Amino acid sequence: MAGELLKAGEILKIGQRVEFYVGDDDEKYTSRIEDITKTELMVAMPMNKQGVPVIPMSGERLYALAAGETCRYRFFTKYLGSARVDGRNFSVWKVAIPEEVERHQNRQFVRVRVNQRVQIRVIDEDGQIKDPQMTQSVDLSGNGLCFLSRNPIRIGNKIALEIFDIPDVGVLEVMSHVVRCTEVENGSGARLYHVGVGFEQLSRTTVNKIVRYLFAVQRKSIAKGFEL
Repeated sequence: MAGELLKAGEILKIGQRVEFYVGDDDEKYTSRIEDITKTELMVAMPMNKQGVPVIPMSGERLYALAAGETCRYRFFTKYLGSARVDGRNFSVWKVAIPEEVERHQNRQFVRVRVNQRVQIRVIDEDGQIKDPQMTQSVDLSGNGLCFLSRNPIRIGNKIALEIFDIPDVGVLEVMSHVVRCTEVENGSGARLYHVGVGFEQLSRTTVNKIVRYLFAVQRKSIAKGFEL
């Protein structure tokens, strides 16, 4: 199941390929796991496009994607330092081993149920921006959102969004487009609509912050036995 959290010790293995993103950098760095201890992963020192070793600052946050047979596994960690491997002609990064990794099927973003305040401004076919409306999210992912609406919204319509109270982001202002609109009923029998939108032109930095937040939400929900 995409989005499933698994124990890192059951997934991460020596020789496994891992892609890293450093801090707010959009560049991807390819590496592999060389050794594993109880607290650290030793991964081959990545090189940039110019062939220069990449050495982050101690404590720098890292976003990682580890290769699996049928999917990938993502996790967040931090850079601890570098070291030379005895008897072998290369250096390694030392990074903190995570407790858990998330199954990341076919590179798709996982939707997680969250209740965020959202302001929407629908842009109609003529380019007219309608009055803002406040609503609540149903779920959120790194590339989209589902929110509640009292009225149906046409698939393909543009919507200007303001999503409030995302940790490390604050208020996220982003343009989006409607990809689905489904009629639902609330407990009183009133008709509402779940409107799913895709984000447009989010930076990897912002995407990583959203994913990090959702990862934390998943962990808390699983610990409490809630359904995601």
